[in-house]
Amino acid sequence: MTEPLSKTKHSDWRRTMIVPVVVALVIVVIAGFLIDRQNQQIAETRLRAQTFADLSVIRAKLEGNISGNVQLVKGLVSVIATEPDMDQARYGELVQNLIVEDSQLRSVAAAPDLVISMTYPLEANRAAIGVDYRNVPAQWDAVRRVVETGELTIAGPVDLVQGGRGFVGRFPVYTLEDGERRFWGVIAAVIDLERLYADSGLYDTELEISITGQDGTGASGTLFTAPTSAAPIRLRRASCCRRAAGCCPLPPRTAGPRTRSRLGPCEHCCLPPAP
Repeated sequence: MTEPLSKTKHSDWRRTMIVPVVVALVIVVIAGFLIDRQNQQIAETRLRAQTFADLSVIRAKLEGNISGNVQLVKGLVSVIATEPDMDQARYGELVQNLIVEDSQLRSVAAAPDLVISMTYPLEANRAAIGVDYRNVPAQWDAVRRVVETGELTIAGPVDLVQGGRGFVGRFPVYTLEDGERRFWGVIAAVIDLERLYADSGLYDTELEISITGQDGTGASGTLFTAPTSAAPIRLRRASCCRRAAGCCPLPPRTAGPRTRSRLGPCEHCCLPPAP
């Protein structure tokens, strides 16, 4: 009688202890999962913040470089507006001060009445003298927009005759005659794409970056380059904004196959319209 009773009590004790042990194990597993999830969210938040900070630096450099080039050429436009009859010698003196060593500007051409009559540097672009934009279908649409709107347009990137790729900014020039504003022609400035990207830090970052907005079409435009390819920098007509995206930039590249990390909404780096 005593031995069976002892076995029964021992069995009941084991059954009684199983429940709290199982509950404790479940709690430990759930707590571990929640802690891991929280740590992951914290790490992702920090990664997004750091990525946005890095993109902001690149955006600021792009803004500064593009705006700087535009302002340089706008100064030339202002001088031509007051000296519409200048010749190649005078034009060369002015533009050589814009295209200095390590400049992102590769060439600047002046086309009074839409016919190129002056350019700098002259020797490298002498073949362009006498070209009528109306007879160049590949460029006429962009030039016509300048004539019709009276506003700066930026096309590209395009393959350059001199080699490489670049953006072409076309500026309308107006003069005053008898108090009336008259269309003089256009100034076309070529910005070297590789130097612009290098000076803006696109090749120095470990982020993968894509750019959209070919020919000034804005955020809805097509992808035109991917120096490294996933964190979008969008060229836009409007002022810079923050827009949610479905997938955030990748973390710094590592060896092995690329994998895309879905981190939730992230920030787009936007460029404002050219002045």
